[in-house]
Amino acid sequence: MKSILVAGIALAVAASGAASANECRAPIPLHHKDPLLQTELARELRAAGLEQALGRRELAVSLVDLTIPGELAYAGVNDDHMMYAASLPKIGILLATLEEVNAGRIAWTPDFSWRLTKMITISNNEYATWAARLVGLREIAEVLRAPRYCLYEEGVGGLWMGRTFEKEALVYRDPQRHISHGATTRQTARFYVLLNSGKLVSRYWSEWMLAHMAPPEYEHKFFAALRDRPGLSFVARKSGTWEDFHSDSALVEHDGRRYVVVALAAHREGETMMRRIALATFSDDLLTRTGLKSSSAFVMLGSSTGSLGHW
Repeated sequence: MKSILVAGIALAVAASGAASANECRAPIPLHHKDPLLQTELARELRAAGLEQALGRRELAVSLVDLTIPGELAYAGVNDDHMMYAASLPKIGILLATLEEVNAGRIAWTPDFSWRLTKMITISNNEYATWAARLVGLREIAEVLRAPRYCLYEEGVGGLWMGRTFEKEALVYRDPQRHISHGATTRQTARFYVLLNSGKLVSRYWSEWMLAHMAPPEYEHKFFAALRDRPGLSFVARKSGTWEDFHSDSALVEHDGRRYVVVALAAHREGETMMRRIALATFSDDLLTRTGLKSSSAFVMLGSSTGSLGHW
């Protein structure tokens, strides 16, 4: 037990020093909130009966509209409040693995595609542990904190993957909240925005990730609410559940619009909350009131080669 604690402290100190020595150069920080979208998001969440949970910081939500190429609108509530996110941060394992492959430090083999896809679409713990061990927890943390991404920020938090999915695993907790598997909705939303713009690893690997994060294989949370919606053509998502902790994140194309929604809940009714949030944020009324229109010029990343397709 002592060796585990020492290792965790050593990682936190080393990572903190590395982060302070490198100024964040990451694009699309999502620091600016669109006033109108923010107002309408708050209105929809209140109407969904979620105001008390938001006020108690048991719930966090982020919404990004990416419909118009080259533009985005962002809104969030409790969006920098870091929470335990269960399996959602497996997207950090995915990113770090492909960084290592792209750099030539890990050799790609035919089974990688299947394992990494199932790690996301059915949240397979065996494959997540395999990939995390392959890359290393310290290396995953370094990728998430790298100046080119800043998906985990000093003093704020963000995406963190500090434990494999096996019994008696080593735990490298984040230095901000001491969470093993954590996230903020803003940084998770940034992951999808960077992915959508081809800025994670490379354009090729961004397209690969989007293609292999879809379609979802579990019909719960966001996807349960959206599955049968007319005009729904694409969903890339990662969710997580452990006891009363519920999380979901998705990049969705619906009726010519494309947007990202992320939610984290620490509440026994988290599953129901996720469905309410999906219906509230993927609301045509919300987008109409904020003046966000669909664009005929919109092209889904990778659609020219058919790499994503429709599910």
